[in-house]
Amino acid sequence: MSNAYDSKPLPMLSASYHRIGAMLLAAALLTIASAHAATPLRGAPLFDRYSTSMVGAPPRFYGAAHDRDGRLYIANQNGLLRYDGDRWQLLDLPNKAAASDVASDARGRIYVGGFDLFGRVESDGEGNMQFIDLRPQRDGEDHPVAVGDVWQIISDADRMHIRTQEMLYTVDGDDRIVRRVELPDRTRLLFSTPLGLVGRIDKRGLVRVDDEGALIDIIGGKVFADQGVAAIVSLADRTLIVAERSFYVLSAAGIEIIGDRVRAEFANDRANTAIALSDGSIAVGTLNGELLRFDASLTLQERVPINNGSIEALHIDREHGLWVLGEGELVRLRLPAPWTQFNAIHQVTGTTYDVQWHDGALWFAGSAGLQRLTPNPARLPQATHLPWFDYEGYALESTSAGLLIGHRTGLLVVEGGMQWRPIVSDGEAIQWLLPIAARADRRFAVGERNVYLLAQRQGRWTILSTTTLAQVSPTAAIAGNAEGQLWLADSRGAPQRWQFDLTTGARIAQTIFGSDLGLPQPQGATVHLFDLDDRIHAVIDKQAFVFAGEQFVPFRGAPETLVESPEDLLVVDSPAGTFAMTWNELLRRAPGTQRWDRVHLAASIDRGFVAMRVGSDGAARLLTWTGVLQFDPLQNSLPKSTQTVSLAGIGARLADGRYSALPAQSDRAPAVVPAGASLELRFGLITMEPGAEFRYRVHGVTSAWSAWSDNRLLILRSPHGGDYAIEVQARTRAGGEASPLFYRFSVRPGWSEIGWLRAVLAALGLLVLAAAVQWVAWWRTQRLQIATRQLETRIAERTEQLEIANRKLAELATEDGLTGIANRRALENGLTREWHRCLDQRRPIAALMIDVDHFKRYNDEHGHLEGDIVLKQMAAILTRLHNPHRELLARFGGEEFALLLPGLHIEEAQNRALEACSAIAETQLGLTVSIGVAAQVPSPLDDPHVLLRRADAALYRAKRNGRNRVEIAND
Repeated sequence: MSNAYDSKPLPMLSASYHRIGAMLLAAALLTIASAHAATPLRGAPLFDRYSTSMVGAPPRFYGAAHDRDGRLYIANQNGLLRYDGDRWQLLDLPNKAAASDVASDARGRIYVGGFDLFGRVESDGEGNMQFIDLRPQRDGEDHPVAVGDVWQIISDADRMHIRTQEMLYTVDGDDRIVRRVELPDRTRLLFSTPLGLVGRIDKRGLVRVDDEGALIDIIGGKVFADQGVAAIVSLADRTLIVAERSFYVLSAAGIEIIGDRVRAEFANDRANTAIALSDGSIAVGTLNGELLRFDASLTLQERVPINNGSIEALHIDREHGLWVLGEGELVRLRLPAPWTQFNAIHQVTGTTYDVQWHDGALWFAGSAGLQRLTPNPARLPQATHLPWFDYEGYALESTSAGLLIGHRTGLLVVEGGMQWRPIVSDGEAIQWLLPIAARADRRFAVGERNVYLLAQRQGRWTILSTTTLAQVSPTAAIAGNAEGQLWLADSRGAPQRWQFDLTTGARIAQTIFGSDLGLPQPQGATVHLFDLDDRIHAVIDKQAFVFAGEQFVPFRGAPETLVESPEDLLVVDSPAGTFAMTWNELLRRAPGTQRWDRVHLAASIDRGFVAMRVGSDGAARLLTWTGVLQFDPLQNSLPKSTQTVSLAGIGARLADGRYSALPAQSDRAPAVVPAGASLELRFGLITMEPGAEFRYRVHGVTSAWSAWSDNRLLILRSPHGGDYAIEVQARTRAGGEASPLFYRFSVRPGWSEIGWLRAVLAALGLLVLAAAVQWVAWWRTQRLQIATRQLETRIAERTEQLEIANRKLAELATEDGLTGIANRRALENGLTREWHRCLDQRRPIAALMIDVDHFKRYNDEHGHLEGDIVLKQMAAILTRLHNPHRELLARFGGEEFALLLPGLHIEEAQNRALEACSAIAETQLGLTVSIGVAAQVPSPLDDPHVLLRRADAALYRAKRNGRNRVEIAND
């Protein structure tokens, strides 16, 4: 469980498993770490999908390879695709043939095959692909020999093998065909192995191609006479044959089966391709479109559905990303990886607000209610929805006496398997469940109206005490370090610390931390709290504080200084380290260190982070808007490769619109840019990782870096003559680094920048200026009287226009942009004005504070756009019910309105409030309002805002008393 919470409506459970001595801490972490290592449920890998619209080709992909620079090539039904991380390009093969396979040799050169063709692909001087035909030619003829269907391109050390329907061609490093081997009609796939080329012949079995081209039967190979081979994979300690439904070992001594002939994992499916991964495990693609990962002992670790069609090929690019090809979208993922995800493919729906491991299953509470996911080694696990309550689930807490579940209408506990009973069922939303330091038999349950102290009696959870929140509206709840201590962040005031007697349940102390205890209270600002290293931190308007002794003191340090929005920070401690997060940033501090590192999620997932949770199994889980990510520190991250920033294009755009290309490198001499031309650059970064970003600075103009951006195009418009250098850096979302680019260029000076010419022009300019001064003096003398009269006229006109403009600006500055009525600024100005007017006249003044009931629920069910429409309609109704000449209606904020009524006593104001309450209830909106009323005769000693505060207090009393009612201030 976590130890920090975000603001409503996304309540987040706090979990402060605090230490009682170093020995207890070590024992607890060892226990949790052991449980974490045994957690049998892993999520799906993070991956990126490339749709046909992105690729620009139909969803038929047969093979992949990458060149020495890291560009990806994919054999497709329409030809050969190339991807450099920015753009997809298609090479039309001769006769519009489909590309059946593609491979690269030891030097990173690309070879492709298709119907009746095979050859090599090169890039021309402009980066376009060119096909070089390598088919054999008959003596004395210009056209090549017909080779029929090319099924495979196989890389084998310094040679390439091309398998056609009838022949096997071997090509050396100089692209010469050095061997031809006739193949039987029943020849199937061939593979490069430590024993040489090995292939399957139907009805015969596995054979080896020797140096002379003979096909030699392999000992034990007849087992494959009637079963297919998906792949032969070379591992560190053995060569593995992946058959359709089982595994075998290939060695010089023959073939040996591993395990059953039909493995349970392939009972309803068949392997179709496989590849070795960097950690010694293997990935297997199946005919049904699933990807299976087996560890080195061939135990199934992951099973992920990829596409509805078959998986035809797997490829690992230079950055260790795994590409999955077949019938459907292209998919790239990273295996193995420490982060996996639970989302819609597991039938986990809605936005998750809390997640917890309990009783051998993973539980999800969120906008879709309560869901439960149990491990299933035979297939991808699917979540089950549990209809134990309506609406949202907010909080989960795993205990020895059952799973506590807080939801919108109460609190329940799951005991003894799937038996559940309610603990709180009066319609109050329970938003936080907090463990209490050193007391496993006590929990805090924090709701909308009350704080419940739960006690475990005879193995069952019961309510020990109920303490009202009164005027406190919590945005965060944290169990403190001391026994029975509870911290609350209040949206309406300063944070508070409550102390409870855990025997009686009574609240025995309450401290409010205002400016006298170190926390400033700027108007409208909310205090954000979180717990780090057993110390309470507070953030107000990006200012950080830490609790020391009995008050808060300013704090400047990590992690607050490392994020853009420290006021959103959530911090969670786990056996895998301490995590700090905001809605779009994630940092981790490894155990035993003080260094914070950014966590990069490789896939293009939505970075809308909600919360971080640590389960009873010790696993850290990150809640996002689209699912739950699980962190497993035992899964090593793949090594990062370093790319190089380049210029995909550079040229000068001349004044007449013509484009002149410039050299892509400036190592020997600066590139020369004509005078007056603009410089156009396109940054290049060959990477398969998503989210490439660039920044640059132009030496000779500024030493400051630009902001990071995914825009690859830069235009320097008409730089002045001189010598410059542009420096470019790049990065990827996955944390990949790139060697920077340094490009020098020189801009020829224009005629206006030549020194002697500028001096001559300056002298001529002075002469002209002297003559002009004389003429202007004469002219001004002649026109002085006329100008004076015109000036008086213009001043009068401008004064009138300025008054009109000021009136319009005043109207705009005091109008609410959504509803069209007055805004809060106008209300405050009007309150001050009317207060003093009534003070002078000894007349009363009244205020109505109006709040739409259950508006948050309406927004959740209908969306914010529908909510905006309701606010406009509410404003229209209230507008009809007030006199705009004597009264002021304003939107106070959110779904709250204020009506200022000069001259009305409390009884008259109450009648007006009842009239408005009834009028809105009788509309077709289906919503009601609660109204607080206050009235008084102003006194010179009173603050005008006291009137609004009294009406606001009455409003919240109306809400507590059932809503759809009017309450008057009784103080």
